Amino acid sequence: MFRLISTVSIASLIAVTGCEKANTPTPDPTAGTTKASNWVLTSAPADAVPVGEAKSNVSEGDEVVIRGRIGGRVQPIAADSSVFTIVDMKLKHCGQLHGDTCPQPWDYCCEPPASLTAHSATVQLVSTDGTALDTDPIKAGLKALDEVIVVGTIGPRPSDKVLTIKATGVYRVGGE
Repeated sequence: MFRLISTVSIASLIAVTGCEKANTPTPDPTAGTTKASNWVLTSAPADAVPVGEAKSNVSEGDEVVIRGRIGGRVQPIAADSSVFTIVDMKLKHCGQLHGDTCPQPWDYCCEPPASLTAHSATVQLVSTDGTALDTDPIKAGLKALDEVIVVGTIGPRPSDKVLTIKATGVYRVGGE
């Protein structure tokens, strides 16, 4: 239980960091392999709402279907963890901006931090009983900038700026 809470808390704290620069090379989070997992959905759930809309209207314990794009930081999929961040589709990632040459467009460093905070969420893959899964979303085929639909339950909301989804299913749009 402590690992679940600390993983979610850490992921929530680092979900928004705009244009991170480091002197050491950063692994490419777009790289990955395909491996079947029980949380991978094979058909798109209906009635998905955008991240920003959900963030404004949901409460802890609500069941949700939310659509977004994996991103919001340099490494949007946590290494060796079942946690990743998503951003509302209405926000443009740096690669969608004419003339932008950002080497990591998935970090949304071109977006004002307040806007990114208002339109991002942390996703944690969990079993049907709510315990964190020991799985790697990258090995299951997810990568930065993938558009996804997430099915799950809203986790603790210590403030309106925090949105954590305890996901039991993820559908990758265009991944049929």
